[in-house]
Amino acid sequence: MWRQLGKIHPRKPAPGTSAARTAFSSYSRALASTSVSKANIPKPKRAIDKYDPSIVESGWYEWWESQGFFGSKVVSGSGSTTDNGTGTPNTTSFTMLLPPPNVTGYLHIGHALTASIQDSIVRWRRMRGESVSWVPGMDHAGISTQTVVEKKLMRERKLTRHDLGREAFVKEIWDWKELHGDRITRQFRRLGASMDWEEGFFTLDENRTKAVKAAFVQLFEDGLVYRDTRLVNWCCALETVISDIEVDHEDIEGRTMLNVPGRLKKVEFGVLHDFAYKVDGDDSQELVVSTTRIETMLGDEAVAIHPDDLRYKHLHGRHVIHPISGKRLPIVCDPELVEMEFGTGVVKVTPAHDPNDYACGRRHGLPIVNILDKDGTFNANCGSKSYEKMNRFDARDKIVEELKALGVYRGKNENHAMRLARCSRSGDVIEPMVMPQWYIKCDGMAQQALKDAENQNLVFHPESSIKDWNRWLENIQDWCISRQLWWGHRIPAYKPVFEHHSILQKHFPTDTGDGPWFVADSETEATRQIRKFLADKGLKDTPYKIVQDEDVLDTWFSSGLLPLSALGWTGYPLAKMTPSSYPTNLIETGTDIMFFWVARMVMLCTHLSGEVPFKDILFHAMVRDAQGRKMSKSVGNVIDPTHVIEGITLKDLKATLEGGNLAAKEVKRSQTQMEKDFPRGIQASGADALRFALVSSTQQSRQINLDLANVTSAQHFANKLWNLSAFYSRTSLGDLEYASSVTSETVLAQGLIELRKSASTKHRLSLVERFIMSRLADTVGKVNGGMDQLEPSIATDTVRKFIIQDLCDVYVEFIKPVLASEDQKAIQQRDSVLKVLQTCFDASLRMMHPFMPFVTEELWQRILPESAAGSTSIMVSSFPSSSELESWRDETAEKDMEVTLGVVQASRSLRQSHQVPMSKELPFTVWTSDASLLAPGGALLESQSSLSHFTRSIGDINFASSSSNDLVVDPSAMAVHIISPELKLLTPLSAIKDAIAEAAAADAVKAAEKAAIAANTGGDGAVKKQEQELKRLNKKLGNVQAELEKLGVRLGRPEYSERVPEKVQQLDAKRKVDLLAQEEHLLTTIRTLGNGF
Repeated sequence: MWRQLGKIHPRKPAPGTSAARTAFSSYSRALASTSVSKANIPKPKRAIDKYDPSIVESGWYEWWESQGFFGSKVVSGSGSTTDNGTGTPNTTSFTMLLPPPNVTGYLHIGHALTASIQDSIVRWRRMRGESVSWVPGMDHAGISTQTVVEKKLMRERKLTRHDLGREAFVKEIWDWKELHGDRITRQFRRLGASMDWEEGFFTLDENRTKAVKAAFVQLFEDGLVYRDTRLVNWCCALETVISDIEVDHEDIEGRTMLNVPGRLKKVEFGVLHDFAYKVDGDDSQELVVSTTRIETMLGDEAVAIHPDDLRYKHLHGRHVIHPISGKRLPIVCDPELVEMEFGTGVVKVTPAHDPNDYACGRRHGLPIVNILDKDGTFNANCGSKSYEKMNRFDARDKIVEELKALGVYRGKNENHAMRLARCSRSGDVIEPMVMPQWYIKCDGMAQQALKDAENQNLVFHPESSIKDWNRWLENIQDWCISRQLWWGHRIPAYKPVFEHHSILQKHFPTDTGDGPWFVADSETEATRQIRKFLADKGLKDTPYKIVQDEDVLDTWFSSGLLPLSALGWTGYPLAKMTPSSYPTNLIETGTDIMFFWVARMVMLCTHLSGEVPFKDILFHAMVRDAQGRKMSKSVGNVIDPTHVIEGITLKDLKATLEGGNLAAKEVKRSQTQMEKDFPRGIQASGADALRFALVSSTQQSRQINLDLANVTSAQHFANKLWNLSAFYSRTSLGDLEYASSVTSETVLAQGLIELRKSASTKHRLSLVERFIMSRLADTVGKVNGGMDQLEPSIATDTVRKFIIQDLCDVYVEFIKPVLASEDQKAIQQRDSVLKVLQTCFDASLRMMHPFMPFVTEELWQRILPESAAGSTSIMVSSFPSSSELESWRDETAEKDMEVTLGVVQASRSLRQSHQVPMSKELPFTVWTSDASLLAPGGALLESQSSLSHFTRSIGDINFASSSSNDLVVDPSAMAVHIISPELKLLTPLSAIKDAIAEAAAADAVKAAEKAAIAANTGGDGAVKKQEQELKRLNKKLGNVQAELEKLGVRLGRPEYSERVPEKVQQLDAKRKVDLLAQEEHLLTTIRTLGNGF
């Protein structure tokens, strides 16, 4: 049975934790509280006639939170509550992390999708009796946040971070964070996300900072963290290193002008420049090289040729002269770098600014000299005073002019295809630079992650995503984790700075200029290590000062620890400090951060804890706009979920772009796009509609094209649920005897089972009752199956179809005549009819709650008895159980009902094809070759009354079989609709003619009364309509016959029976039968129309 509800008690904080987290910084400021006061928040009670999301969705969230429903509590079958911190749980626990959004701004529709999916999962599990903790958090977003505040400073005060200094600048960021951080939590609340706010975290708070330090130290001690000087991806706009997977690659076909951050004019790319290096000692000989980055020639340290290239054998061991700096550059032989057949077979070598050249330089021991400063301007190493402090792109044209003046420029190719590396954060062109950084060795951890996936310790949804997982991990590179920022977790590494530089040079030659480094979780511990180290070197009394690394850690490093740190892990000893709720059960996120976040969580947490951080990994596709375009602020198609929920005018929508970080030109372009996409603004649809539309859209596996029309459709569905509730209320269920003993707090199906088994029952349940209960059992099974398989779109699709097609369109319509009739049989049936309705409506609300929490709570509260406890809520009621409803499955009832509905639909098709209005009754006859349909209790006899009502038959609908002479009328005088090869619906053509004539006459009278139109106008109009119908039917017949011909060709192929799977062959065979039936029906209808009119 479904659990009874009991009073829910707020969860008590576990020992050693704090409900209010403290943000860690040198300013000791508190993280903004995300909780609301739990005192004196009444349960919403109001009379609402029409569905209005703005009213329906108000008040419930605050009441849920005040009741403590969001915490990880356990509700037992008897209604008692067991908290994880105070007692022994009697149900399964479920823990899941919210992918922490960046603190930089506000939620977009992708965040809303994540929250909607995750909330549907946790609400479903909570209703199944599990102890659920959905842990929210917020990411400090190092690069993004620092960039936003830097732009704000420049825009408002004309200051850079360097003008303020590190301490003051970090304070500015904290002030900004506290001012804007709550906006995100407000958006989540408006969406209805039932997060365990008391467990919330910020990735820069005190506990997360401790965890980051502990993890870094542990990884260093395990030999996985190391420091090295190598080529990195440098973003000049942000002045920081970024990792390989933060680099986007753009293919360019020939000369292209592109925008580059910080530059007013576009920059030229896709042009290949040729210039010559003169051979030292012989100006008559030269080596011509080609490059798309002509500015890097200032950093050339060699030219390379292939050792087997006969053209240049005589130049082995020789040198060339740099045309601008005058340096002698060696000619090196390198078969790995040079392809003899490509170009001239000569390659310029710039070891400090190209990955391939860097490898070549290491092989040949070439100088690796950085010629650029961090802002992308040339430094003193460029070899020419005239280029110092000049921007790398400004230097291009000047270098070409100088090479021409020197007579060594050999032309250019403007049709050169190339790949351009750009920073995914800023859009700047990546500048490879050599500098010391901190790295994590990833190969060993990646191999373990691959094994865990292979051994099903990690399960991927969809399963196809494991291919991308394997591809990336099999080719993983070491991860550069240091960033040249001021906002973030400062790297816990320290070094001694000696007063006399000669000491460093003498005793630490390999660390000259960069070390030695000591990793420790505090300056005190680092000092201890340094003193011991120097004492061992005989330098005990050497004066020095200790300096911490200025860099911070990549934001993804702290995020990668969240399955441990978000649950309270702060460090040593690892085995004893692993949280009791670790590992979590599930991670759900977008495919775009599979490698940024998910893979790194698996690698780091598995290494630190010895166990994978979660079992299931659920990926959803990227959300794009209705046209399939990526959402971008600069394009103007980013959708704020609050705007969809509450609505916004076009004027206000355009105003949201102003005052931000977009350039004026981008703002104007984005506003123009908004005018096209949202000419009337965005109408208010409510959180329920948005959530339902988003979860339903996840069936689009590759990408989700969000059309707001789908949200409007979901709102109409919510309104359908509201109207169903109104019908339910009008049935006066409160007057029924069972209403007082069987309430919505228990399983209503149980009462029906008792009714079905009762010896005192004078009749069995009708066909439509058995049908809807069978459909309910099937729906509950599929909904639970979809949720259990982590495919919530299956659940939304299934429950929507049940409510609209089965419950509203069939059951409600079929019971209306019963409820309206004063016939003794109908009165006797009324009790069970209403009990079935109550069961189906209650179950529908419960199944819908994970997706539409607000409207379902509002409606469910209305069906509660007055005796229900004040804390009773659908949110912690029991979810319908598949096993409980299994006994109600009835395939016979569903097939019989399919026959009944087929006859009703056939009558409507006949009327439509002959233009007979529903107001005119017709003498219908059902013919069948299936004797079971006419047997006692068979589908046709049992539903005769309903068929007569819904077909609008004259008197009771007639039945005829192939084994009798019941059908004595000439078939050629009948209009026929073929439902199936065994079932047909017939009515005399003469009756149709009479009905049309009567309708035409009535129409003519009405027309005459209104506009004095001639009496025969209606008849002429009817004939014209029938001519149009005949044309439509002939077109449809042509399509059916074409499809039959195509299917016949497919079935007739010699290899068909051997190569086509048996299941597909069965579907093809069924399709052929259906098409033949359609063809026969269309031919019959066309014949009757053509002959009769």
